[in-house]
Amino acid sequence: MRIVSRWLVLAGLLFEVVAATPQPQGPADLVITHVRVIDATGAGAVERSVVVRHGLIDALLPASSRPPAATVVDGTGKFLIPGLWDMHAHVAARPEPSLAERVMLPLFLAHGVVGVRDMGGPLERVLALRERINQGTLAGPRILTPGPFVDGPGDADPLFRRVQTAAEARAAVRELATAGVDFVKVQANLSREAYDAVVAQARETRIPVAGHVPVAISATDVVNAGQRSIEHISPALVGDAGLLFACSSREADLRRELLSIEHDRTSAPAEIIRTREAALRRQLVETYSAERARALGALIRSHRSWIVPTLIWSTSFRPLSATDTSDAVPLDYVPAATRTRWRQAREGYLKAARPEDFEANTTVARTAATAVGALHKAGAHVLAGTDTFDYYVLPGVSLHQELALLVGAGLSTMEALQAATRNAADYRGTLAKEGTIERGKRADLVLLDGNPLTDIHHTTAIRAVVIGGRLISREEIDRMLASVKDAARD
Repeated sequence: MRIVSRWLVLAGLLFEVVAATPQPQGPADLVITHVRVIDATGAGAVERSVVVRHGLIDALLPASSRPPAATVVDGTGKFLIPGLWDMHAHVAARPEPSLAERVMLPLFLAHGVVGVRDMGGPLERVLALRERINQGTLAGPRILTPGPFVDGPGDADPLFRRVQTAAEARAAVRELATAGVDFVKVQANLSREAYDAVVAQARETRIPVAGHVPVAISATDVVNAGQRSIEHISPALVGDAGLLFACSSREADLRRELLSIEHDRTSAPAEIIRTREAALRRQLVETYSAERARALGALIRSHRSWIVPTLIWSTSFRPLSATDTSDAVPLDYVPAATRTRWRQAREGYLKAARPEDFEANTTVARTAATAVGALHKAGAHVLAGTDTFDYYVLPGVSLHQELALLVGAGLSTMEALQAATRNAADYRGTLAKEGTIERGKRADLVLLDGNPLTDIHHTTAIRAVVIGGRLISREEIDRMLASVKDAARD
């Protein structure tokens, strides 16, 4: 019996040793060799071979290493960054048939965007898109969505969940949470009562709140309420208050004027409204306070809130000069009906605008960039977003424009890159699993021909995209872009 027992003990120990010994895994799915990795942690570029297995970064090896793999990509002379996220987009807000499937989603992927935070759209439509992508039956970036905007009274619209009372606001949050949204999006026209009720119910339901600064509420109150992110630095249409109001030494007065303009918009002559809007924009610039911007940035930092400046959206609605007739984005990716609508809107504005309007637009854009730099320097966490698919704001294309604008506002190239990678994961609470190029993290990657740390515009020099471990080659990217152009011609 003792001999048998000893053999049982020895057999058990042998089993434990064998079980603890690493077993051969076979070839990796993908290896990118001799590539300079910019991992978005803040470190500089380091040459490595990156091994991808089962959708994850399995190893970062010496550059010369070339383990067996189903696909090997020579990254010599190239740079690897994490996949990008557009943290303010609208993938289902436009009525054009199949716009998301045939135009927006392919454009995102072709430009290295592996995820989008949808900021409002028809509930059933956007949830269906999200589900198809998650199931793998539709190619596209991952989607987070709030469903419709929660906003104050107005016309019936599938983009909005209208509320007026606290009870209606609470019911809206409960309904949206039950439907499976990822967060609640608040819009500019909520009353204080309704806003407070949204925040309270969201806290009880354990769902984040993100969105605008309602015109009737100060940005300070929004931050103190625990709103997770604040969208837009400046108003593209004056009826939408941005963070620039909170950087004014006369914030309360300017908000009252904004409310008055909105109240009079349908009854006063259009010329009078334009004059008042231009005057309000000038006052935003004249009363800009660096001290208030720094204080707001520090408050945002202390509450672990985030700002999404959408500088590209803030400048896309209005040309900055009477001679600005150029197309800032490739319109052959835009469906013909949309293209016509955009051009007609711009031509109408150019025809009606006066010299002081262009001056106001230019100075507001310049001051908005200054404010973003001040907020960031004071510690406000920044996310990159675009508000696509809006006037002259294109999926993917405009995110790269936004990164350049963030650098122009004072962020370093690394900080701008992090706004669309590391920060996006940190905001979502998934930084332990994605957002940087580190072992064990999700293999969302963009292979570039140039170094974005020396010139942020090199983020557009895309050689390949990897999403969840799947390689999208340059040839496949070109085919995707060609299909988008075909769809735009239909």
